[in-house]
Amino acid sequence: MADTKFEDLTISNDFMFKEVMKSNMELCKRLVGSIMQQDIEDIVYIDTEKTLQPYYDSRGIRLDVILADDNHTRYNLEMQAKNVIGDTGEALLPKRTRYYQSVIDMDMLKKGQDFDELDPLVLIFICTFDLYKEGRYVYTFKSRCLENLELELANDVTVKLVNAKGRQGQVNDLLKNFLQYVMTNEPVDEFTEDVARQIVAVKNDPIARRDYMVLATRIKDARRAGFAEGEAKQSRETAVEMLKDGEPLTKIMKYSKLGQQDILLLAKENGLEVIDG
Repeated sequence: MADTKFEDLTISNDFMFKEVMKSNMELCKRLVGSIMQQDIEDIVYIDTEKTLQPYYDSRGIRLDVILADDNHTRYNLEMQAKNVIGDTGEALLPKRTRYYQSVIDMDMLKKGQDFDELDPLVLIFICTFDLYKEGRYVYTFKSRCLENLELELANDVTVKLVNAKGRQGQVNDLLKNFLQYVMTNEPVDEFTEDVARQIVAVKNDPIARRDYMVLATRIKDARRAGFAEGEAKQSRETAVEMLKDGEPLTKIMKYSKLGQQDILLLAKENGLEVIDG
């Protein structure tokens, strides 16, 4: 996201999606209603782009849009433009939904409240990729008993993965057209034309532009920090391997880019001998 100019943002960008949904309640209500296949009379924004971090040393999450309907069901609405793959080669989105649910629940249930005070929760991820490659418009997940699939664990949590590349399933025209718009950026009906006009309004908003620049800078800084950390790790690994091979200190310093004291410390930590020269 940080590499995209503000003027070039489309609805598939999570920042622009959040700005459009938070600045036009009617568009947000109609989109959520189309995904849930039900009429929603009213919505209330709980927060937009809220960052939740249950503990000081735990991982925080930045949520696009959190809202509640007139039946007190809470929705977390997210745009997911990239299928992030973890170190194991598996997609991270399923585990991400698990963590989002836990953190949102902890934020929702205050100290001293009973569990029955937890509102129903629906996590909605609009994806520009088909995670399960079955061509469905929507993949809906609830907890069920494996021994009897008719038994549902009634924890009031639903996960909906909405597939912008979908072609199968019973969804209304509003959602079909919106998903097509996500992929093509070409309005095809009144609703997507309204979304397109709202995008123009966001791009003309100096506060939105400033917020995007701040966010983009933070992302770039995080990338640089991660790259530097990765380089440092690689240098340490190189030095350790060269120590194991009995390479002289000067050669290790040359190829690992580490200083003498750092190499001596690594040798001590790993019980390895340092050869002068």
